[in-house]
Amino acid sequence: MDQRERKKILIVDDIAENRRLLAEMLVQVLECQIRMAGDGAAVLEMIEHDLPDLILLDIMMPGLDGFQVARLLQEKPLAREIPIIFITAKTEVESKVEAFRNGGVDYVTKPFNRDELLARVQAQLRLKNLQDELRRKNRLLADREEHLSHLVDEKTAIIEKMTMGLVTVLEDANLANDDETGNHIRRVSEYAALLAEAYGAGRDFIKRIKLYSSLHDVGKVGIADAILKKPGRYTPEEFDAMKQHVLIGHRMLDNAEIDPMARNIAFFHHEKWNGSGYISGLRGEDIPLEARLVALADVFDALTTKRVYKEAFPLAKAESIILEERGRHFDPRVVDAFFSRKEDFIRIRESLA
Repeated sequence: MDQRERKKILIVDDIAENRRLLAEMLVQVLECQIRMAGDGAAVLEMIEHDLPDLILLDIMMPGLDGFQVARLLQEKPLAREIPIIFITAKTEVESKVEAFRNGGVDYVTKPFNRDELLARVQAQLRLKNLQDELRRKNRLLADREEHLSHLVDEKTAIIEKMTMGLVTVLEDANLANDDETGNHIRRVSEYAALLAEAYGAGRDFIKRIKLYSSLHDVGKVGIADAILKKPGRYTPEEFDAMKQHVLIGHRMLDNAEIDPMARNIAFFHHEKWNGSGYISGLRGEDIPLEARLVALADVFDALTTKRVYKEAFPLAKAESIILEERGRHFDPRVVDAFFSRKEDFIRIRESLA
């Protein structure tokens, strides 16, 4: 691979030995260029003339800490697109929430598992490749209006490719979770498309929601496994941390510049018809239709599937809960659409069990 094509990874840690060990681990597996910085000031100086593709950033450093560095990078138009993985000994939920609020895309605690860290780095580099490719096509599209129709088709194909790449990122970065993740994504995708059809949506809407509903929980790549896999009830602090997945997903998809429907699904699928959901507290038709449809699809799958914290509910019980939530959690018309195609839901559930 040409040196210019190798992805550049910037390692930021005030301890030289940590930088050296991390660099050696990365170059053994990845064809990449390594840059290093020992403090925040060095990062800001380096960014002015040499933009990396990924930053591995320690939090606890003298001078500017990692959070301050991330905030300053967010203020720079070119630098704000660089994904940041925080690597730190800080394990508190508050630190993780702060990291994502300051633009981080992932959070790894020390001591880290080598294979897990490499998987997360590779996932973010794949995503960066796809984002860069799409941005290049966007620029080309703007410069060549005479070929608009051809380029729109090409851009659409890239968007679909990037969407499936994002699904792969979601699955790869959650290797420690159970094997059900993939089937959950596929079922929610099929359920959402079926609901959209029953609701009376057009063919283009149905095609798009089937594709983009796969990304409803893409933000969970940034949530700690200890929270995702916890068998019991969340503490208030843990639930606040879990809620951040909608913000993380929105940020990932916003940076990716893809169809707004994907961002709406990731950001709004936990809103409720009566306004009691999160994270914006929207109610009624202020919630985008695609998010209202995915909300029911996601809950139906959660109710009828075994999870680490519960057994699967019988179908009759799941249907009863959905009916009780008509006009509270769910749009009444979406609930009616669900019951009009109930047998098809059961068929999908059985085929993707």
